[in-house]
Amino acid sequence: MGSKKGENGMKGASKAARSDQFFAEVQSEIKELEQSEPVRSGESSQRQLDTMMRKVEKLEMLTDITKALNSTLNLNEVLEKIIDSTIQLSDTDRGFLMLADERGALEFKIARDREKRPLDKEEFTISFSIVNEVAVRGESLFISDILEDSRFKNQKSVLDLQLKRALCVPLTLEKSVIGVIYADSNRLSPAFATGDISIISAFASQAAIAIENAKLHGNLVLSQETLALENQKLRLELSGKYEFSGIIGRSKPMQEIFLTIQKIAHLSTTVLIQGETGTGKELIARAVHFNGTRKGAPLVTINCGAMPKELLESELFGHKKGSFTGAANDKAGLFEAASGGTIFLDEIGEMPLELQVKLLRVLQEGTIRRIGENFDRKVDVRVIAATNRELDEDVKAGVFRRDLYYRLCVIPITIPPLRMRREDILPLTEHFLGKYEARMNKEGIEISSEAMKLLLMNPWPGNVRELENSIERSLALCGDSRLLTPVHFPHLIPESGLLDQLDQSKSLKEKLHSVERQIIVETLEKTNGRITRAAELLEVTRQHLHNKIKKYKITLH
Repeated sequence: MGSKKGENGMKGASKAARSDQFFAEVQSEIKELEQSEPVRSGESSQRQLDTMMRKVEKLEMLTDITKALNSTLNLNEVLEKIIDSTIQLSDTDRGFLMLADERGALEFKIARDREKRPLDKEEFTISFSIVNEVAVRGESLFISDILEDSRFKNQKSVLDLQLKRALCVPLTLEKSVIGVIYADSNRLSPAFATGDISIISAFASQAAIAIENAKLHGNLVLSQETLALENQKLRLELSGKYEFSGIIGRSKPMQEIFLTIQKIAHLSTTVLIQGETGTGKELIARAVHFNGTRKGAPLVTINCGAMPKELLESELFGHKKGSFTGAANDKAGLFEAASGGTIFLDEIGEMPLELQVKLLRVLQEGTIRRIGENFDRKVDVRVIAATNRELDEDVKAGVFRRDLYYRLCVIPITIPPLRMRREDILPLTEHFLGKYEARMNKEGIEISSEAMKLLLMNPWPGNVRELENSIERSLALCGDSRLLTPVHFPHLIPESGLLDQLDQSKSLKEKLHSVERQIIVETLEKTNGRITRAAELLEVTRQHLHNKIKKYKITLH
């Protein structure tokens, strides 16, 4: 019994001891808890809450700014938004932004104040020493109190402006500094917090990307504009290459003529245009006039072979009243009418010898004398003459004055016949097709390959004029058809060959003579009877060709 009481006493003492130990442990833990995590005072809690709210406000501001920044790709607008946003995020009064050029040197781009007003570069004297340090190191610089910073506190601008705080952040892209943002203030403000620095640095990263995107967009727009201009230029060049003042020509001879016109158009030098009928001699004359300095003055045209000598003289030089029967009034001639401009003398080879003397006087002295007058009149006229004759042959034959020929042929332009430049047939056909489609209110007309072959193979003795007439005729007669086939060009029947025309009963020698005669006749027809040119085409001497003409009794027209 006694022993049980002893045991119970020992158990009670043991429980009391454990209880004391527990309370001791709890008290120790409370002390440790109080020491390690003190109870926050109401003031401390409010301070932390304010800090958190400020961070949230800054983050919301950053989100809005980033959205605004991404709303435009115009570089100037992007730079404005960046500097305005930096001032807003850093609670400063003014700022500027610089960008690196192609060499890496920083260039001043924009400066603004808190009210988004533009500022001058000269207002930021202090800033450039800060900028240089940031640009070289590639690290942000946040100065909460400039007056306490030994590097800047003694600078005149700091004292004059009473600056208090400043920041400078590099704009970094792929580890390269592409620019810097600077902002400062002369107001007393809280020191830059770690959170502020992080947010502004994050914004600078977004700003660098926005600037690069705007630059790329600007380059893209510029490239597109440049490409458009280049395309336009190319089209103009191609147009100018294959078309010059309404003259179509892809062939090398025509390209050379276009180049010659460009060289001589601004001059007053006399031009002699030679070519077969229908090659476009008047078009060349118009191109020379209207591409030169005289284009604002008249271009007067006259066909020297279309009227008798007396009438031609009166038309060219004018006459005095009563100088001949029918001269009821004084009349100025075409040389006077064209003064300051150009006179185009078509078919100059048909001009009578008597008038050639008077024309020579105009070219030599720049004066004319009306019929019936005894004094000269001064004229300032550029003379362009044209002929389908071989004037050098006419000079040798004595039907054209040698001195006049040399006066006229200062700048000779020879237009080859269409059969000698078949590569021009296709562009000419397309041109005339479009021209007469518009006149006849038709569209979508095409030429079959068979018809095109027919056009390409035709000798075109009437040259470009004949081709134009053929296209106009085919369009007029094709009805509702949108495809021109050989049936629409019935007049273009290929000529039979020489061998098919030979009398088979003749000997070989006689056949060869017939072939040779026919070749000579065709060549003379091509050159309009110009023996020298025909001899060149046949690759024989002029005397040899004369002998053949006599032998085969070929009549020259």
